[in-house]
Amino acid sequence: MAGFHRRTRLAVCTVNNWALDFTGNLERIVKTCAESFTQGARLRLGPELEIPGYGCADHFFERDTEIHSWQCLKTLSEKSKQWPELVIVTGMPIRFRGLLYNCLVTLKDGCLLLIRPKLALCDDDVYRESRWFVAWSEKATTYEMKIDPEYGFEQDSVPFGDGVVESSDGVSIGYEICEELWTAQSSHIDLALRGVDIVCNGSGSHHVLGKSNRRINQLVLGGSGKVGGVYLYCNHRGCDGDRVYYDGMSTIAHNGRLLVQLPQFDIEDTCVSSAVVDLRETQSFRSRIASMRNEAASRPALPFIPFNGKMVDPFISPLDPLPTEIEPVQLSPTEELCEGPPAWLWHYLRRSKMGGFFVPLSGGQDSAAVATMVRLMAEKVTNSVKKADENKTDDPSYYLNGERVGTNADELTNKILHTVYMASEHSSMETRKCADDLAREIKASHSSIFIDTAVSALLGIFKLAQGFMPSFTSSDNRETMALQNVQARIRMVLSYLFAQLALVTKGRTGGLLVLGSANVDESLVGYVTKYDCSSADLNPIGSICKSDLRKFLHLASEKYGIPSLKAIVESVPTAELRPLVDGKVAQTDEGEIGLTYDELSVIGSLRKPGLMGPYAMFEALLSLWSAKYSLDEIEHKVKLFYRRYAVNRHKATVSTPAYHAEAYSCDDHRNDHRPFLYPDFSLQFDAISAKVKDLKEQHFKTE
Repeated sequence: MAGFHRRTRLAVCTVNNWALDFTGNLERIVKTCAESFTQGARLRLGPELEIPGYGCADHFFERDTEIHSWQCLKTLSEKSKQWPELVIVTGMPIRFRGLLYNCLVTLKDGCLLLIRPKLALCDDDVYRESRWFVAWSEKATTYEMKIDPEYGFEQDSVPFGDGVVESSDGVSIGYEICEELWTAQSSHIDLALRGVDIVCNGSGSHHVLGKSNRRINQLVLGGSGKVGGVYLYCNHRGCDGDRVYYDGMSTIAHNGRLLVQLPQFDIEDTCVSSAVVDLRETQSFRSRIASMRNEAASRPALPFIPFNGKMVDPFISPLDPLPTEIEPVQLSPTEELCEGPPAWLWHYLRRSKMGGFFVPLSGGQDSAAVATMVRLMAEKVTNSVKKADENKTDDPSYYLNGERVGTNADELTNKILHTVYMASEHSSMETRKCADDLAREIKASHSSIFIDTAVSALLGIFKLAQGFMPSFTSSDNRETMALQNVQARIRMVLSYLFAQLALVTKGRTGGLLVLGSANVDESLVGYVTKYDCSSADLNPIGSICKSDLRKFLHLASEKYGIPSLKAIVESVPTAELRPLVDGKVAQTDEGEIGLTYDELSVIGSLRKPGLMGPYAMFEALLSLWSAKYSLDEIEHKVKLFYRRYAVNRHKATVSTPAYHAEAYSCDDHRNDHRPFLYPDFSLQFDAISAKVKDLKEQHFKTE
């Protein structure tokens, strides 16, 4: 009977689009539309700004980006005639009345139905949307926007604004764009109270440790479970040309139940999944909540824009079972480190058209973590290819420089990962053994060299020019630091020499990308030499703290069968730039910094995202550390951190582009906009000292 059958199939997709790759982006969009249609979907949703790519940054200022987006939209509109009854939702920048908006565009059968601009822009963390776009402020309002006839559309205008499209059989589709889901008053609440059946969220959400679990549990499932309805969430996947990695995980939820979840860290360029939903269940869900009915009755109506087409599919049999609820696939932050950075490295490598990676392998925890991530990348890629071979499928992500990758992770690692242990007279046998064992186990192309000849040559040039030779026995710290830094910087020069010529020696074309291995804690306090081997093309661990890296090494050792990592993670971190004492390392990282890595992880989180200055941090640490440290010790640690931070902040201005995994990354370029020349914090430090004195006096009086 008419009105009883309200079933439809809806599709979400994930695309690995690339900023300004209009040709490739359009191909991926078209492919997912065709697959959605083949699956029988009546609606296909794509991610935010998928036509130009989300990460265009200041290219959004350029008129070219807008024009090329319109050209792609015209091509997509023409192709949509091949998929009758399929409603397509895509994303691009659109200028209306002289202002640029971040928009979702809905089209069907060659006709644009609605352009819906974003209501809330994101400027947190690495986002800068209000730099390029304006937020739409006229809620529940639409206007007719004239389409430039030069773009060649068959229609003259299209509705623009905050509206809802409705099919001829009464199914309504509303919109929420990325940040609107995270705001205090999310758009999907208003849409549900106005009776909208389906909410489409095109998103550009990058991976940060633990973020995806909150997104799917608290926001997508939480919102759908609170107000009912079908919620489609679509996200980008991969590296689109910047530090961030988009982790995919597109989903379909209905009345708080998860029906579809696309894989979070897969490498394929496109992925589509669909589900049948019964829209009658939405009405039943909402009808039984009395308070919601009362709220809905007082809400003003949204502009409903009708379109010719049916969302309900009469060919879906009422006898067919509806999809069952699935459990979300959720990884721990440590498990995410085994998946996110390796996937980011693969996308960057194949798009850069380079031949592989070079890692100066010191035998320490940081460089071991970087090399291990490359190995996990090789395993991820070869496992994907193996699965594709079984299913007789193919994808551009299975190719490196035009050659299809095989299914042997050992062979791929040996081909693309080149490591060198750069020893000096101050290096220990223990670290060399750690480096050699790890390289052997992960099948890297490995060698060991001594750098002393190069160091001596540079010092000889300096002596010839100045008639002076620095010494480690000098009481002047400038001499010992210069002797340490010349070793570190020679390793950087040698790294780039090996990266440029290693493939020449093997008769292969191309070069290697140099990977850095400075963690976020060391960057915070400047415990790196400027332009040493921490300077590189990419740094997979640049915003990851040492504590998380140790957990990663433990897990990789156990889960992926790399036993040498156990000895590395249990070793004492050392730069090995000072002379050995009785053949043993006398220099330790934590000893020289004056703070443990675990302490730096706490301090780093309080600084950002905790947004604490010196005094506020001291007060916060009183409650956290008073059980194990005295007032004087806490005071000393806070002042020591800020002195080191202030003196060394300039190093962040030349930090290697790093995978963005932590909110407290000190990346000067995109995430942490602060000065790099600081005063001495005298007033702040005096306030801390006064507080310590006051607390001591209070304690004395109570005894």
